[in-house]
Amino acid sequence: MSADDTAAADAAAAEKPPGVYAWYVAVVLVLAYALSFLDRKLPFILVESIKHDLSLSDTQIGLLTGVMFALVYSTVAIPIATLADRGSRKKLIAGAVFIWSSVTALGGFAQNFWHLAASRVGVAAGEAALSPAAHSMLADYFKPRFRARALGFYFVGAQIGIVGGLALGGWINEIANWRVAMFLCGVPGVILALLIFFTVREPARTRSAPVEGDDGVRPARLMETLRALFKHPTFIHLMIAALLSSFTSGAVNAFTPSYIIRTFGLTSAEVGFSYGFVTGGAGAVGAVLGGFLGDRLRKSHPRRALQFVALATAIGAPCLAYAFVTQTYWVFLTMLFIAQVGVMTYAGPSFATIQSLVGPRMHAVASAVYLFAHSGLGLALGPLAVGMMSDWLIARGSENSLRIALFIVVLPKLWSSLHYYLAARSLGRVRGAAAAPV
Repeated sequence: MSADDTAAADAAAAEKPPGVYAWYVAVVLVLAYALSFLDRKLPFILVESIKHDLSLSDTQIGLLTGVMFALVYSTVAIPIATLADRGSRKKLIAGAVFIWSSVTALGGFAQNFWHLAASRVGVAAGEAALSPAAHSMLADYFKPRFRARALGFYFVGAQIGIVGGLALGGWINEIANWRVAMFLCGVPGVILALLIFFTVREPARTRSAPVEGDDGVRPARLMETLRALFKHPTFIHLMIAALLSSFTSGAVNAFTPSYIIRTFGLTSAEVGFSYGFVTGGAGAVGAVLGGFLGDRLRKSHPRRALQFVALATAIGAPCLAYAFVTQTYWVFLTMLFIAQVGVMTYAGPSFATIQSLVGPRMHAVASAVYLFAHSGLGLALGPLAVGMMSDWLIARGSENSLRIALFIVVLPKLWSSLHYYLAARSLGRVRGAAAAPV
């Protein structure tokens, strides 16, 4: 076969749509991601009940919903991701789902701050294995042309989990208590772990043109992956954008249910259903929109998708700020919906771009390094900052402590849009970026 024939065959393979089984795997991974977010976000709707039952401060709540979870999650993700790039990703995911679901259920027996902190650390360590391994599997099941939409679809799972965690958790809390809610929400993961182990096949690693440190065959070393990533200004700007954006998102996600209860006087069940469905639905729209538009825009040039994310984030940030100014609940939910759609467009384009910068044996670690900024530093510091600001303002007699703190932490979200734009611009300078190894 001639070189031209080989190139034509490769081009035809790249255009071939993914099969039914590939989408089945994607659905199963979406369910896993949904359960991870259900267990991750569940304490947010239970904050007021947990706070009163265990006599906690807003700072301690910030530690539980931010630092305790996020730093462990992101730090553990990198060494676990090296295992995903070397061994069976499906076994790793199945084991992780079983572990975090079991620890979530045990959290319902916590008697003090440290018991609950230990539970959150265990959940974080278990969930850390999922996304790097899942991103790597999706990159092997889906060709580059379809990758952003597959990753966008994967992130819909987060929104399903948010809705489930807030709505289901709030409802169970109202009819029983927060302990029963944590126990019952941990059980489904055990069943899903078995489904993954017995029905998901480990895909062959995608072969591509060799890149520095990765010939597509042997496992890449961690330092080789880090060098391959940080030589790209695009990746550095995406890391900064992720840190800034998640600083805001982490704080807002952790304290908004509490803010609604304190400001608008709703019960946890009412907050769970109204806020949960609005933010979850908006996030799903944003993730799907970002994925499908990302794939379409990348056809003209890879930078177009990131430019779209920059614009969507810049529009969403002011809407989020206004949500914490209005005194009307339906206006609050409307602004929150618009903001969440804009924010969640990042998922497919960002991860698809990152996967395109490195070789196939670096995919899991590349995602884990990015998640260190997004789900580590940002999500850890945001809730803690709001908790500390709120306690400081309460000590000085403020009756709107949480409103002021949440309004202030919206500013980094707007700043992040600049770095999405700079990431797009730097990607446009990379020769052959559209045909980067994947």
